[in-house]
Amino acid sequence: MKGSLAVLMLFACVFLMSLIANLIIGASAIHWQDVIGALFLFDPDSYDHFVVLYQRLPRALIAILAGSVLACGGLVLQGITRNPLASPSTLGINAGATLFVVAGAYSFDLGVKAQGAAALVGGTFGFLSCFVVARLAGLSRSPHSLALILSGALVSMLFIGLANAILLSDPARRTEFLGWITGNINHVYAERLYDFWWIGALALLCLLMSARPLTLITLGQEKAASAGVNVVWVSRIALVAVMLGSASAVAICGPVGFVGLVVPHIVRPLIGSRFEVSLPASAMMGASVCLLADLVARKAFDPYVLHTGLIMDLMGGLVFALIVKRYYLKSSSGREA
Repeated sequence: MKGSLAVLMLFACVFLMSLIANLIIGASAIHWQDVIGALFLFDPDSYDHFVVLYQRLPRALIAILAGSVLACGGLVLQGITRNPLASPSTLGINAGATLFVVAGAYSFDLGVKAQGAAALVGGTFGFLSCFVVARLAGLSRSPHSLALILSGALVSMLFIGLANAILLSDPARRTEFLGWITGNINHVYAERLYDFWWIGALALLCLLMSARPLTLITLGQEKAASAGVNVVWVSRIALVAVMLGSASAVAICGPVGFVGLVVPHIVRPLIGSRFEVSLPASAMMGASVCLLADLVARKAFDPYVLHTGLIMDLMGGLVFALIVKRYYLKSSSGREA
């Protein structure tokens, strides 16, 4: 327990340093005293205060919400499905939410709030589509449920392709959604954050409240049931929370990929599989990863600013290949030997 507490404190320190760096570093560095002044003693005549409060702080808050929700969602999905490759980006949730937002805006001219509702429906539809395709492909015959991930990849590519096709047919919408569809943490989405943050917060709260029964379920459904856990309902509630929380993050800043895949593999070796501690650890680490990725996106090619999703895809793609090699290729070579 002391070791877990120490690791949690370490993650908290990484999170705080990432947040401070995100507020201080930018096109021009702002002194930490000016950052504090902007947060607590805002001066409307100060350009630095304006930049901190209306540009850097909204970006940081979006990164914190998206990173924590997606990371916790990936942790829970990997635990429930017992699949190390499961995450909102690999099981169709992000892609489904993206397609429904773009299609709703194109077909029905949905406003920001209605787009959020479309994202929630789309995330659920994408997740269910992934399981339907996996079942039709013979999920039970696939070792380690590999068919589930392949189905998720197929569904995600199809939905993202359809969303891009819709945008290509409408130049006006393409300009509006070009940054969003690649996953972009940007202060211009502050209104979306204001409208949808509470969905992600409720999803995180629901997962934290379900942490103990989820831990028992990962130890075995029979053991969990003998301890008084309603396995079916707890699993369903957790999955709904993951779908709605992840879809709300997509509604805010687009599909920021691979956070939910990468972060659990960073957290579990250091803190273990107990959701009581791994969930808050994943939330802090996911927020830190998004904050740092956003910082890299802003400074790597200064004065040009990249989309945060591009940085996450680059990092996540490398980690994805390593995870596949560790959990699937090595196990296959071991069975052949």
